[in-house]
Amino acid sequence: MGAGRLAFVGAVVLSVTGGGLAVVPPAHAATPRYTLSVGPDAVQRYLGVNGNGDIIGTGQQVGAQNGEGFVIKAGTNTPVFLSTAGDPGNTAQFTTPHSISDDGVVVGDIFPFNTSIHRAARWSVAGATGVDLGVDPSQPFFDVEATAVNGGGLVAGRTVDPASKVTAWTVTGTTITKLPFLPGGAQGRALAVNGTGLAVGSSAISTTVVSAAAWQNGQVRDLGLLPGGDFAEADAVNSAGVAVGVSNTAPGGDGAGLHAVKFSGGTVTDLNIPGTTALANATATGINDSGVIIGSLPNGGAYVYRDGVATDLNTLIPPNSGFHITKATGINNNGVIVGIAQKGFGGRTFGVVLTPA
Repeated sequence: MGAGRLAFVGAVVLSVTGGGLAVVPPAHAATPRYTLSVGPDAVQRYLGVNGNGDIIGTGQQVGAQNGEGFVIKAGTNTPVFLSTAGDPGNTAQFTTPHSISDDGVVVGDIFPFNTSIHRAARWSVAGATGVDLGVDPSQPFFDVEATAVNGGGLVAGRTVDPASKVTAWTVTGTTITKLPFLPGGAQGRALAVNGTGLAVGSSAISTTVVSAAAWQNGQVRDLGLLPGGDFAEADAVNSAGVAVGVSNTAPGGDGAGLHAVKFSGGTVTDLNIPGTTALANATATGINDSGVIIGSLPNGGAYVYRDGVATDLNTLIPPNSGFHITKATGINNNGVIVGIAQKGFGGRTFGVVLTPA
């Protein structure tokens, strides 16, 4: 695929299905049209969407704390909050979902207020009561997070131990498998998994260099990084094994100069998102089976990338809506995008859904 470019198309106007705005006929444009739906009041962030249109995110129900995870089932607009048997009202813990499979299984983490640890958890959603996955027994400053789940029930995640060593793992049923590091390294984290059981993330290859990595059937593979860089990570992967994420082009670790990239066929491709500099990062956060990529722009916006073209999502919403999309966090195979938006500068955040018209 050739170098990407940012296309600012003419006013493709979206309808807002909860803001009382009139639908305005869209201008002609090469990019798909969307409708924009804004989440209910209890919603603060949408974090992912599955193939059925079920959405995960975080918000706050009355009487609880910020940072409660929830699921909004397709066809409804009501958050089902995720809790545990010991704290069904989430009055003494945070819950955060990170992934939802097409059959509705959610994984993420639980953070009790009276501890210094995060615990990996799984929710069946039907009862919205989570269970601890049992990975790495609890101890002070020991963070365990489930980051992804596929339709076969394979869960991927990572553990940070008291010495700040990061280890990738998978769970199938009750079987916990620690994933190997790339040669030369002693750190690794798994961040996404597809339906074939391919997990992707990152692994150190030396004490100073971290490369994007993939794991399958107990084997680890180096996905690479951009020339000159010392950090790369794959954050999402589709059914064909094409992954997207970030890489830098000069030493600086994971904090500066990150470029949105695609990992495919042994090649790392820079999407060349405009505005990416040593001080302004671009990310690629999702990819569907059609190869449509989403991510965040260096200026605090979000984009959709298809056929070598990145389009600012904020050019695809009504100019009078008052919403500014700050992050695109998930995309499914129907092209539905979920993300986070603000209303006004410094305003509160909202979960938003962009549905192809």
